[in-house]
Amino acid sequence: MPPVSHPFKRGALVILMYYNDHAPPHVHVKYSADVRSYRIEIRSRAWMRPGKPLPSALRSLVEVWVAAHEDELLEQWKNARAGQPIQIVG
Repeated sequence: MPPVSHPFKRGALVILMYYNDHAPPHVHVKYSADVRSYRIEIRSRAWMRPGKPLPSALRSLVEVWVAAHEDELLEQWKNARAGQPIQIVG
């Protein structure tokens, strides 16, 4: 699962994408030392999460970041599905 971006503060929040992940197009969000993986759909920005959500301030930041980079993320999703290298976004 390569990183797609480290949009905030040196890896405290990391955006990741699996190469052989399931639809719909989404990214995984890892936060600090939290072992859970939060998932957000790229197009709708709907959270696909089991259990406890990210803190609301972080949720908002991720949603805005995903919206700002939607086209780039969808392009990387296509690359991942085709087994092509994923580039860092943002």
